[in-house]
Amino acid sequence: MNFEKILEKIKDYIFPVYCLGCKKEGAWLCEKCLEKINMSGVFCCPVCHKKTSFGEYCFGCGRDLFLNSSFAITVYQEDGLIGKIIQTLKYSHAEDVSVVLKKMIKIFVQKNLSLFSNIDLVVPVPLHRKRLVERGFNQAKLIAEIVAQEINKPCQEILIRNRHTLQQAKLGREERLVNVKNAFDLIGEVNGNILLIDDVFTTGTTLQECAKVLKNNQTNRVIGFTVARG
Repeated sequence: MNFEKILEKIKDYIFPVYCLGCKKEGAWLCEKCLEKINMSGVFCCPVCHKKTSFGEYCFGCGRDLFLNSSFAITVYQEDGLIGKIIQTLKYSHAEDVSVVLKKMIKIFVQKNLSLFSNIDLVVPVPLHRKRLVERGFNQAKLIAEIVAQEINKPCQEILIRNRHTLQQAKLGREERLVNVKNAFDLIGEVNGNILLIDDVFTTGTTLQECAKVLKNNQTNRVIGFTVARG
């Protein structure tokens, strides 16, 4: 047994984890509860939520916007399993919950390989340095690294958040637009087709603002991919 596995066993003994679904000890989400999550994908217009084939815009909604399309693994329900997973990851400093997300991403990618066939670079939505210090990690970066590994593409942090913004989850639609407007800058080179990663898509304002920066710097296509869609 290697040293990492020994440390893992010690950690499990001292700080046991319990399934977020059924409370069974041993894992953040047991296999039976994982199977309860519908991972068939959410493919709908980034603006009006009307169902579309690949997450592209419906007729009339795509004017003056920057994302080419957006899709998610599952529907976000705050009181459901996916809500508990994401909230535990973000607000309980439980970075190892990412093991659950890794399983979900692997299942989804394997069933939808064609969605990722033309991607050149995976890019996470950035956190401001103040929130990064508070949380200890960027959940979007963590997800992006898992996705990049699954689709065998590079992952780079080429965007920064240039000012501290309020948490989008606490704001209404119009407030979200103002909150993240011009909040991102490019710090690296863009490369072909970008897969832009975040944890949850609600109104899409954060992804659109990030996509705007990328498109203004000659990126070809920007596809949004999130774990869940609100």
